[in-house]
Amino acid sequence: MECASNTGVVSWEQGERVASYLVQASGPDGYQVYCSSPTTSCRLTSLHCGQAYNLTLTAQDSHCNSQNAFSQLQSVPCAPTSVQASLVCLSNSAAVTWQSASGALSYQAEGITVDGTHMVYCNSSVTHCNLEYLLCGETYNVSVLSMDHTCSSEESLSTQVHTAPCPPHTIDVEVNCSAGSMTVTWPANPDAESFHVRAETSGGAFLSCDSTSTSCSISGLPCGQSYSVIVTSVRGGCESQPSTAVNVTSAPCVPQGETANLDCVTNSVWVTWLQAKGAESYSVLAVERGGTNSSCSAADLHCNVPDLLCGATYTFHITAVNSFCRSAPGNAFQIQTAPCALTSITAHTDCYSSQITVSWQLNEVSSFYVATAEGHDQSVLICNSTGTSCDLSGAKCGMQYTIIISVSSDKCSSLRSPPLKMHTAPCAPQNITVNPVCDSNGMAAAWSPSLVAESYSLTASSRDGDVRTCRSTANNCTLLHLHCGQIYDVSITASAGNCTSLDSQQVTFYTVPCEPQNMIVEVQCDTGTATLSWVEGQGSLQYFTTAQTTDGHTLHCDTTSTSCSIDGLTCGMLYNFSALASDGTCNSSLTVPIQRGAVPCPPSTVRVRTHLMVDATLIRVYWNFVDCPDVTYLVQVTGDIQDNPESLMDVSSYWTDINYFEFPVPCSTSYSVTVFAQNSAGISRPSKAVTGVTVPCPPMNITFTGDSSSATVAWRSSALTTGYRVYQLSSDGRVPVCLTSNLSCEVSGLQASNVAVTAWNSAGESFASRVATGQTLNRRKRNLEY
Repeated sequence: MECASNTGVVSWEQGERVASYLVQASGPDGYQVYCSSPTTSCRLTSLHCGQAYNLTLTAQDSHCNSQNAFSQLQSVPCAPTSVQASLVCLSNSAAVTWQSASGALSYQAEGITVDGTHMVYCNSSVTHCNLEYLLCGETYNVSVLSMDHTCSSEESLSTQVHTAPCPPHTIDVEVNCSAGSMTVTWPANPDAESFHVRAETSGGAFLSCDSTSTSCSISGLPCGQSYSVIVTSVRGGCESQPSTAVNVTSAPCVPQGETANLDCVTNSVWVTWLQAKGAESYSVLAVERGGTNSSCSAADLHCNVPDLLCGATYTFHITAVNSFCRSAPGNAFQIQTAPCALTSITAHTDCYSSQITVSWQLNEVSSFYVATAEGHDQSVLICNSTGTSCDLSGAKCGMQYTIIISVSSDKCSSLRSPPLKMHTAPCAPQNITVNPVCDSNGMAAAWSPSLVAESYSLTASSRDGDVRTCRSTANNCTLLHLHCGQIYDVSITASAGNCTSLDSQQVTFYTVPCEPQNMIVEVQCDTGTATLSWVEGQGSLQYFTTAQTTDGHTLHCDTTSTSCSIDGLTCGMLYNFSALASDGTCNSSLTVPIQRGAVPCPPSTVRVRTHLMVDATLIRVYWNFVDCPDVTYLVQVTGDIQDNPESLMDVSSYWTDINYFEFPVPCSTSYSVTVFAQNSAGISRPSKAVTGVTVPCPPMNITFTGDSSSATVAWRSSALTTGYRVYQLSSDGRVPVCLTSNLSCEVSGLQASNVAVTAWNSAGESFASRVATGQTLNRRKRNLEY
């Protein structure tokens, strides 16, 4: 079948003495189609869909028909009809049904949005399937086609289905604490008819409201409840998926179970209460009748209201707080502070002393005094004296002490001083943490704050001698642009007044690793691989390397060693190679890119053929093509002319895209041939050299001494010669009469005029040289002369 045209193509083997062939196709619906052809195939057009045609083939000549041959042909299946699609709201999918189609073995339903941006499919061997993963708030055109093992039908008439509405993409919740309600708002959605809001607690209880606009309010919120608020869009009874949940909390419940205790030393009140549902923190406010107030806040169930006036009455109330609301104030209660009395007290301590010396004016009423110092941690120091001073022992560093002087042990009697506050020298900072600041090669240090510290000083010293400092009034400090790949020892001191703490315990910090040094890139053309190597960067645990082309295509290689191979280079491309080091937390800067090309390999096979010329040897160099785009080639020939190291030959071809080149090379020359390949990425290394020698130069200065009965033929040597041949010349050609490696040969029966000499080696035989005029000597005459 040619599926697109519903045409059957019938072919057969050629029969003997056949003039033409007739093909008859009969379908089960009674429809028949014919085609005839003088060749071995013909086409059956306009077949009905979904029919299994019986084929009869008859061969004909001018007189007879052959026996029939039979076969079958299944036409293109018919398109499905009565396609319907309905929305399955819960899963936002479409249930598609259709009538079965003749010839169909399976079906494929297709849904595509009206704007053509999203498409889904489902396949089935029955007459229904579900289109899943539909987008919300879209209209899909749905059609079905039939398939058999070979062909697909045309698509059916399409129908439309409208998917579930989309949920609001953002919602905002505002809690009205005093009214005990929340108002939820969201953007308009024209695809929705209404919206449903649901606020659910972790226990499963929920409140809800519905709206046709873009907001909805829920009232009657109990105190101290946390809600997860979602909004869904509704259309025609179909509800969208829920929006992203927003967590809110109603107003916390009012704190209860208040208790309070007056601290006569510090003239402060310690307040406690019970847990209030929904509270994240608490605030205690104390208001004196004249309007003076003091407060404290806490995340737990107690706090200390400080700095109250002596001899005053304060009204206290407690409020619970969370991220959204404050509760109504709890039950009010009153506390009267200690009376005012003694004055003029002083206190002093040295920086690292554990002793505080307290002094006061003498009171004539009593001769026995008690000095009490209460620390901010509620620890107490006491000393007694009948004079005007005493020493408080056991003072700790980093403490804020409140000191009073009272008569006897009645520290809340009327005979007591107003409180005097002082602090000891700060303690060495504790709980130091140091974190890297990767992008600027720095560190961010933090530590537990000291109540009495006015400032802090951080010192960082590296193993290579770098020393950095910073000062801060807060309990954190940042140092930037440290030496890369170094270990820094970090210590901190705290200062207050004229006192500085001891050094904190030392913390070790590792800076950002140094970038890899002295990177070398070697590209292996045959494997498309680049091998990168470098000197280890200090502080490095891992390295990341990249090879990037100018159009942004990037290859990667990661390693914990100091070399890495990047595979998959494209022959002929230029790459920028770079690397960075990492310690698992921070990365070094990138190395300066090194540009290398994936240059072609040199030809793997180079061959040389020689051809003897009159004055030289013609060398023809062949090579195989290199598998790389836009490659050209250059041949270089070097050698020693006449085997003389001082007579050098060095010639090159031009760059060519063919795979051969010819050079004339002088005779008796040793040569070496190499071939280079290049393209835009660069020039390859030379191919494996092919060496050889050219045909020897013809022997020079041929002499003939003697006569026709006996003579000696001699000559000068020719470089790079294996041997020499002496020929007798005649009209029929030349006949060798002597083969020797010497420079002379004894002959007989020859005349000087018909003698020729050649030189030969592995490259071939030279042209022949004749006896030079004047070089013929008669041995007898020469002897007579002697």
